[in-house]
Amino acid sequence: MNTLDAIRERRAVKHFDATHQITAAETDALIDLAMQAPSSFNIQHWRLVNVKDKALRVQLRAAAHDQAQVTDGSLLFVVTVDIKAWDKDPARYWVNAPKAA
Repeated sequence: MNTLDAIRERRAVKHFDATHQITAAETDALIDLAMQAPSSFNIQHWRLVNVKDKALRVQLRAAAHDQAQVTDGSLLFVVTVDIKAWDKDPARYWVNAPKAA
């Protein structure tokens, strides 16, 4: 499938089998794929938080406008971003940049 078809055919799944449990191998594979996501200058300023605590997922569901998939999905990642990551050591992002001509 090419990229344009993938974008056109994507769907947001809203209903999950709350009894299904994803395997550790499947979770690891998904994390590995997520880690391939590019970021500008390879800052990698994002983190995935695997929310396993059921009580916390209930609280997150309330914050997510009561979307059932927050509690019913067998896996829930919260993506967090450090929007000031570039400011912590900006010189490291320019080490491999092409030199001005």
